[in-house]
Amino acid sequence: MYLVGIVGRSYYNKDEQDIVQTHDAIRRYLNLRDDILCITLLSPEKECLTKLGEGKDRVDKKIDYILDMCDAFIVPGGTYAYNFDEYVINYAIKHDKPLLAICLGFQVLCNMFSLNRTQFDMTERTNSPRHTGKGEEYSHDVLIKNNTLLKDIIKKNRIPVNSVHHDIVNFEFNTLVVNAISDDGVIEGVEYPNKKFILGLQWHPEYLIDENSLNILDNFIK
Repeated sequence: MYLVGIVGRSYYNKDEQDIVQTHDAIRRYLNLRDDILCITLLSPEKECLTKLGEGKDRVDKKIDYILDMCDAFIVPGGTYAYNFDEYVINYAIKHDKPLLAICLGFQVLCNMFSLNRTQFDMTERTNSPRHTGKGEEYSHDVLIKNNTLLKDIIKKNRIPVNSVHHDIVNFEFNTLVVNAISDDGVIEGVEYPNKKFILGLQWHPEYLIDENSLNILDNFIK
């Protein structure tokens, strides 16, 4: 049995209270496997809820005893990125534990390794309906590069994906390898070389649950 730590995201409930929880789609995605337990990750310190770029960047290392128990991590999509996102990503890379970063999580991962990082929001706004579609529908194709972890997983040169984002990554990276690009030139996937599984995807495999999504999940656990 594997324990997967999922970074919590803020949502408003019916009483307009800000609560932190794991997105249902991520939970359903993991529940396709009977060898996974998942927990929502939160830092005990308020600094973890400081948005990136707002000055405070300390996350208390008391959270490490929880991260130590996790076998792998998911940094999911959402509206706002926090210091805690980066903390978990750094922890996964340092300890070589599998990490799947999706949509906003993908953008955080990319930003961490930007060649010219001067601020958090280095993404570019897009209004293209091909990228701001619905999670359950295919929006466009992505072209998968050879000699990458993603190509080893998918074993295809081109696949259809969904697309639910308003920002695109528009910069070059240090260390990260681009493994997928949309058919209109947007970076859609990255990976960290020489690690077990550090994979970032701009699209949402947890919404599609197609053959490619299941292959990604199976390889994440493998």
